[in-house]
Amino acid sequence: MEVKEIIRELDRSGEVSLDSWRAISIKRNRDGTVDVLYRNVKIGTDDDPVFLWVYANVIDDENLIRVLERITFKKEDLAWLFRYVSKKKGEGL
Repeated sequence: MEVKEIIRELDRSGEVSLDSWRAISIKRNRDGTVDVLYRNVKIGTDDDPVFLWVYANVIDDENLIRVLERITFKKEDLAWLFRYVSKKKGEGL
């Protein structure tokens, strides 16, 4: 299944509305899954954008896409996460 077709199918199925979200990146994984990153066009600003990450299984034989996980986040959430992940073992809370 082509990348544009995956994005259209997620919209058609009601999983991700292209009225609110614009796809900005898609990554195909070797295990038949895809990671799709969207940016919200209705809320957030250029300085403070809102993102949606969708992890989905693509079954090419049946032209089927199953969303396995979705997370909505802001840029500041990534900064917080990277600060936590980059700490050395034993430096956490």
